[in-house]
Amino acid sequence: MLTRPNALKALSAFFKKAVIAQLSELYKLLDTTSRMSVFRRLRDLDYLSSYSHLGCYYTLSYVAHFDSQGLWFYGGVGFSRFGSLKKTVIHLIEQSTAGRTHEELEKQLHLRVHNTLLELVRCDKITREKFKGVFLYLSIHSDTAQKQRVERLEGSQKRLPDGIVVEVLAEIIRGNQSYIDQRALLSRLAAKDIVLTSSQLKQLCMHLDLKKTVGFPS
Repeated sequence: MLTRPNALKALSAFFKKAVIAQLSELYKLLDTTSRMSVFRRLRDLDYLSSYSHLGCYYTLSYVAHFDSQGLWFYGGVGFSRFGSLKKTVIHLIEQSTAGRTHEELEKQLHLRVHNTLLELVRCDKITREKFKGVFLYLSIHSDTAQKQRVERLEGSQKRLPDGIVVEVLAEIIRGNQSYIDQRALLSRLAAKDIVLTSSQLKQLCMHLDLKKTVGFPS
């Protein structure tokens, strides 16, 4: 095991270049097989564990470049300013103006969070209710939840801008399929910085009577 000064120097240099690491790499770097020793040195430098990949990746707090929502991704690995996946999900729901659906959280966090949401509901950390055929996850605080509920309802009633409608129709035509592939269509739109939910897409297709002519997979 390296001495404390040498270990801290080695870790700083390593993360400056590699950015993130798994525990096996840190064992080798610090010349030890002691998990406790590795984390003792990581704590000295204020480390972070990934919320994705079962928390198996580590970095240093000053290395991360968090976005406005407190998230940072590197090589497909997600880190959060708020720590674990559960704490991150709670924060994102509490701070949202209109609650969150699983689909919205999945897109933002880049992983499925169905089981996490279910656990948080069961532990009374968040609440949920049905909204237009999907579960809407809301704050555990009734006043906040009511504001989120109202905002979601009002937002769902707003008409999409004509420019977005044109882009959706164009992508449907380019798809050249006998049905509308929701996931592929939403992905192509997102690449153009047009973010829609499945609910919004379904509503638009129904409004334009496209559901009857091209079909819409459930």
